Amino acid sequence: MKLAYLVLLAASAATVSVAAMANTYGTDEIRAEVSKRNVDAERAAALRPFGSQGLAVQVTDTDSARLASAQTNAHRTHDGHLADVLRVGNGVKPTPINVTDTDSARAAAGQTGREQALMAEYADYVKARAQAAADTVASRQ
Repeated sequence: MKLAYLVLLAASAATVSVAAMANTYGTDEIRAEVSKRNVDAERAAALRPFGSQGLAVQVTDTDSARLASAQTNAHRTHDGHLADVLRVGNGVKPTPINVTDTDSARAAAGQTGREQALMAEYADYVKARAQAAADTVASRQ
């Protein structure tokens, strides 16, 4: 009787352990997939013109002042990023950093990496604009 109970207990513990590992693995995959979709959506949104501000926020208290400030900051940040993407895409390069030590080498590597990332975003921007133009032409026909 004790042996049957111990075998049953070990089997149920193994089942729970396997199920927990399967759920964790599935959860990690789902989280990674959702994270990738969020990054892709944010990147696509960053390449679209900001457009109008929408509804004007009336500042009547601290919370509405914070909301108005957040909208303004988001608009300026978006415009600045889009300007950086367009600037790099049109061939404007930053002043190169002279490498004299490890710190300046890190800064130069960071500058190169940022420029490459902006070039990749510019390529996505050009593709999105071409797709939008094709969609516009197709909708007119």
